[in-house]
Amino acid sequence: MRKLLEKLPKAELHLHLRGAIPVEVFASLLNKYDVTAILEGNSYRTSGMFERYGNIRPFLSSRNWSVEEVSRLFQYENFDQFLATYHFTSYFIRDTSDLKKLITGVLEDLRAQNVVYAEITISVIEYIQQGIPLPVILTCLEQATDFPGIRVQWIVDLVRNIGHEAALKLLRQIIALDRRSVVGITLGGSEHLFPPAPFENVYAAARDHGLRLTVHAGEALGPESIWDALRVLKVERIGHGVRAIEDPDLVAYLVEHRIPLEICPTSNLCTGVFSSYEAHPLKALFDAGVPIAISTDDPTFFGTALVDEYMHVRDMGVSDSDILEILKNSFRHAFLPDEEIEKYVHRLLTIHTSLAPTVFGSIPVSQAPLSC
Repeated sequence: MRKLLEKLPKAELHLHLRGAIPVEVFASLLNKYDVTAILEGNSYRTSGMFERYGNIRPFLSSRNWSVEEVSRLFQYENFDQFLATYHFTSYFIRDTSDLKKLITGVLEDLRAQNVVYAEITISVIEYIQQGIPLPVILTCLEQATDFPGIRVQWIVDLVRNIGHEAALKLLRQIIALDRRSVVGITLGGSEHLFPPAPFENVYAAARDHGLRLTVHAGEALGPESIWDALRVLKVERIGHGVRAIEDPDLVAYLVEHRIPLEICPTSNLCTGVFSSYEAHPLKALFDAGVPIAISTDDPTFFGTALVDEYMHVRDMGVSDSDILEILKNSFRHAFLPDEEIEKYVHRLLTIHTSLAPTVFGSIPVSQAPLSC
């Protein structure tokens, strides 16, 4: 099954750009800059946070690091350590060449996994804070749409932590620049501190401009956050949304209105939403009829890849035929014109038909869980 999944064309709908940074790309950025100079001027609290964690501490002094050594950065014992590591990596994309290197590395990695379509989420605010102007950032995104072998569109994460007024201001700046590669918006960040409802005007403005709408909800907060995303923000998809399982009425609504959930199983374990793959509600949601699309979220940080996620779904008890249905969902619920979706689904089914008889049952399924 793994062999088959590797060969099939796939789509990613919930993937954060920096969360997918290849280790070798980060190693080259780490070796490019003087870490002490980069971190100079940061608050004592931030410096202390980096010093606290053994995976980050060695990299606070500059030397020439190997890829193998840098891979140890992406190993943590708890969620706070993951957050500190994610924050640490943000300091090393400081100019246009760094951003282009990041984008190229991510797209090459996706293409190698036979991901033929990707909607990649980018938090433009973090690159602006590093001194890269917004028009330059959007130009880099636009250029990536010509990358050979993979179709790319971008979803801008307006980052709920900056507040709804700042998010609306940023959205208007993006709209004014009118880049076709930006297909939609989302809200990441601290859901429990910044729930969806206050961002109603932000989503109304995006909708009026023709942007597509998704949001991170139902992860740190329960069903009420998803209800607000649906009724107030009027989103088309829900990022994560796994805690919908706590409300049967919400599950029924998702089924009736065909609202897809962008589910990232390993991410949900690493962030502590669920304790194990066995405890994950994906199969229950799918069996209830909720449209499911599988993605990786922050694959470098969570030690996973898209095929790994599908193998975990299989280990949850989802049948091979249902996995094919979920593969189709990732194209069906893409922010694409219907004719393009039909072509991708047709390509998937054609290749599946040609490969499945020679592969099914030939490869044993690994039961070993990924470590976070």
